[in-house]
Amino acid sequence: MIDGKAVIQISVKGKIQLKDESEAKTLSHFAGDWSLGPSTSYMLLFERKQLGTPIETSEASFLGKVLFAGVIEEGSLLEFINFLGENNRSGVLVVVSDGVKKSVFFKEGQIRYATSTDPDDRLGNVLFRYGMVEKDKLTEALSDRSRRLGEKLVQMGVLGISDLYRAIKAQVEEIVYSCFLFTTGSFYFYELATTASLPSHLHLATRNVLMEGVRRMDEMSYFRKKLPGAEVVPEVLKDATIDNLTKQESGILALIDGRCNLEELSRKSHLGVFDTTRIVFHLMQGGIVRLKSTHSMANEASGGEDNIDKLLTAYNQVFHLISAKAEGFTPKLQRDLEMFLHKLDGELAVLFSGVVVKPDLTIDPAQILQNMTRLSDRSSVFSLVYKALDEIFYFLLFSAGISIDSAVETDLQNTIRQLTKQG
Repeated sequence: MIDGKAVIQISVKGKIQLKDESEAKTLSHFAGDWSLGPSTSYMLLFERKQLGTPIETSEASFLGKVLFAGVIEEGSLLEFINFLGENNRSGVLVVVSDGVKKSVFFKEGQIRYATSTDPDDRLGNVLFRYGMVEKDKLTEALSDRSRRLGEKLVQMGVLGISDLYRAIKAQVEEIVYSCFLFTTGSFYFYELATTASLPSHLHLATRNVLMEGVRRMDEMSYFRKKLPGAEVVPEVLKDATIDNLTKQESGILALIDGRCNLEELSRKSHLGVFDTTRIVFHLMQGGIVRLKSTHSMANEASGGEDNIDKLLTAYNQVFHLISAKAEGFTPKLQRDLEMFLHKLDGELAVLFSGVVVKPDLTIDPAQILQNMTRLSDRSSVFSLVYKALDEIFYFLLFSAGISIDSAVETDLQNTIRQLTKQG
């Protein structure tokens, strides 16, 4: 089966050429006339118009029999993987969506291995997410190209063989679980010329993987109502009643310090993002922890000029975005913002004194940094600047009568969290 080796390029004028001429021999086996059959934006199907020259068996190692192909719809991959398991199929399921390709290897209906072009699915990233390897050791191991990453880490004494097995198992499971979330794209299943080429060092019961995948999908959608992403920061409530906790809940609770987000907690606990999210959710339900607000993080951040400058840069990017989205209304918004700043009082009036609003609605950081020297109390200057910029942000949205993608607000919160950690 040709699997991503021979790459052809189709120009905007419809002309086809081979990107790597060294693969011409592979495609020469398919010489002849072909017509384009039913296709999708992810996959092209070509039908032979005339019988070609039979391919010699000795040269057929790249061939595979495509048995099934289709378009991904919600839930379709769950059903198809269940079909492969129930019918004891051997071969490779390839899933393509949004430029990402994931391959799941089956032998007699059981999952044996999985690969992915998504960098997040690489073994090194999985090891880091689960807190099994630190960055410096990972970098050192990756620098040795003579050995596979897992083998090198075992040789270095960073991992034991049981640790490596657990990591590879988690990697394969996460790749399969992520396939269930695809709602667009295409898939195809093919048999290899020989099953000897199927990886066999893992053996995952397909039925169990399916059941766990469905459970995770259902529970994560429920958890996300209170924990919208892995970047949120939980903190322990004062005077919380703590009793009847499981070992895992007690372990996570001991790690919650009001500074680590869910992703960092999952790394420290070695539990992964899903189980960490589940445990923090249960602790929230029990009234033991809550999510730390952006304002409280801002109050803890360092008031140094470098942090203030980074905060202003982040908000200026958003102000520029609002300007572009408002189009012809920008001059009016510029005047409205100038009036808004003019009416500030107290320390905010000092902080924004003489600040110029540019035509793209961005403001000059240099003037604000200069005004900081005039403040009587600089201990909470970061919080002061943050609250003012946040107020400007929502004022501009109100004045323009527009909305901004929620991802923009999430990015701002992430910036504040990072600056808080630096402080």
